[in-house]
Amino acid sequence: MKKLVLLLPFFLLHCYATSGFRGAVASTFLQDSIKNQNNFHKLEKLFVTGDFDGDKKRDTLYQHNYSRLEKKEIDFAPDPMKEEWDEVIQWFYEQDADVNLKLNKKNAEVLHLGTAQGLYCLINIGDTNKDGKDEIALVTDRCDLSRVNTCVIYTLCKGKWQLLKEFGVFEGAFDWEGETKPKFNAIPGFLEQQKHIWKYSDYNQNDFDTAAEVGQMKVLKLGKCK
Repeated sequence: MKKLVLLLPFFLLHCYATSGFRGAVASTFLQDSIKNQNNFHKLEKLFVTGDFDGDKKRDTLYQHNYSRLEKKEIDFAPDPMKEEWDEVIQWFYEQDADVNLKLNKKNAEVLHLGTAQGLYCLINIGDTNKDGKDEIALVTDRCDLSRVNTCVIYTLCKGKWQLLKEFGVFEGAFDWEGETKPKFNAIPGFLEQQKHIWKYSDYNQNDFDTAAEVGQMKVLKLGKCK
């Protein structure tokens, strides 16, 4: 979850002028924290089950966050509730972090999702396009300063992950209260199963054919893989 960051113009100019020094200080500070395990937290790693390759057997898809810098799995990272968010972003980019998904099958293709803290959600939406395989929907917890994000839907096509659809979401849909973080099996207001039918709403859509369409969710229609 991202913290809101307010930056004044003169502060931006100062950061620009001292970026090299500031980056070195932040990097050193975070590396010291690693050694002492201060201000770090254990990363949440999601998984989802389903028949993703169409062999009628149950598969498990696991989330990983890999450091290309240290060539190992990232299990602990700076806690955004204890560190400045821009420093957390810098740390993940210094690690050359890669969030990826791996099936529990030998020689299965890895789905690389790029630099991020992790995933907000990883959802099995079933065989929505009726091709004999389950599709997945996910939203990455990006290392940026925006709360506008993208839900992407993938399927396995002849052993290769293929993007079927993407649409905008607002990260406020993943806000929660209480001590225990919920597991999101839907994206409230943006991807929901209603009467056994998946429906979606695109946060980035700003034109509608009729006034009645505003605020209404559409039936999720997916093409088959090619």
